[in-house]
Amino acid sequence: MRKTALLLAIILLLSVIGSAVEITAWITYGGVMGAILQDLIENDFTPATGIEVNYQPYMVDGAFFQKALLALATGDAPDVMTLGAAQVIDMAIRGAITDISQFSDYDDAIKDIYPGAMRALTFKDHVYGIPFELGWTQAFYRIDIFNDLGISPPDTWDEFRAIIPKIQAQGKDPWLSTIGNNTDGHVRSFFPFIYQRGSDIFTADGLSSNLDSPEALDAFLNFTSFYTEQRLPLELPEVQAFMSGDTPYMVTLNWIYAQITRTQPQLQGKWTVTQAPGTIDKDGNLDRTVPLGSFAFAMPNNNNEEKVKASWEFVKWIASDRVQKEFQTRIYDSPEEWYLVFGTRGTANSEIFPENVRTVIDGALSESLGPMPVVGGYQTYRYLSFAFSKVVMQDADPKTVLLEAARDSNLELTRKQKEFERFVSRL
Repeated sequence: MRKTALLLAIILLLSVIGSAVEITAWITYGGVMGAILQDLIENDFTPATGIEVNYQPYMVDGAFFQKALLALATGDAPDVMTLGAAQVIDMAIRGAITDISQFSDYDDAIKDIYPGAMRALTFKDHVYGIPFELGWTQAFYRIDIFNDLGISPPDTWDEFRAIIPKIQAQGKDPWLSTIGNNTDGHVRSFFPFIYQRGSDIFTADGLSSNLDSPEALDAFLNFTSFYTEQRLPLELPEVQAFMSGDTPYMVTLNWIYAQITRTQPQLQGKWTVTQAPGTIDKDGNLDRTVPLGSFAFAMPNNNNEEKVKASWEFVKWIASDRVQKEFQTRIYDSPEEWYLVFGTRGTANSEIFPENVRTVIDGALSESLGPMPVVGGYQTYRYLSFAFSKVVMQDADPKTVLLEAARDSNLELTRKQKEFERFVSRL
């Protein structure tokens, strides 16, 4: 009897081993962070599911997107991959990425993720990825300098405008980041102004530019006036200027927090973070919506149903608050010591941050929006950036150049929609 039972157990074990599924994952984390994620996969995911993961790290550079497109076209794509949210949609429009909202447990899989992060991964009511590492806009200020000047961190853009002369009177400058004074920086810095007016740079259907709307013009005038009237700088060595006190207030990307904390211990207790300024809406409510960017996990299309199921198990696992918090904590405890925030509320409210910082991060992410995916949308970004440069550097009329940007971007959007119509119609 015992021999029979033992034989059955061996047969069962061999059948399980023989039927083990392996998926290939191209993931942007290498080095220490990659080793941490691999360890989590090998000691948490695989034992729980029996699914092996062939982990292949890669560098994020301009060549990778082309490599990924080629792999998808030739049938050599991985089962799971990480990409920027915009790249996920670029591939999804070409019919290369799996719609994860089709899975019956999709809603449960994303229950802990900030809703604003999902917008950038959603196109025509289909969802093509799970947001992972997040980037957003928030404010940093020097407590000691603000106390000396008798001012408080602004809650609104009007309050920000009011403290600028007091800061500049001391030979200092606040900073509204244009992130390298390039297209992405101009657009990202403009987003809070139009989002906080309940609008966007595209129409709700994603087919046209919305830059000719009254909300867009009002937002653009407000935004550019900080550079034309208040003469805020266009470029700045952020950490150095903040450290020296030359820039005691910055509205910029969240990753500066880790840099200041790690490299400027002498500033401990002299600075903190707060949400970016907001806009009072017509009902008297303060809207502090900020733009949100993310890397995301996506599943290239696959005809192998077993691998699709295994890949979805992996994506669900990586989307869970438990796993994202564990990854975050291990990175913070490692030599890298990065204060990274991932897609879930738990990572924003992690114990690695002081309590007041958790409140700021959760508030910012709760009022954040990923950019609307639009076919050819980057053309609108370019024309918006051109308009900003003409106003700030050439003293052009804001209304005139914004209407030109709306007209030119609509021509480009129409052209791109025709180019991709055969793909989009299949979605």
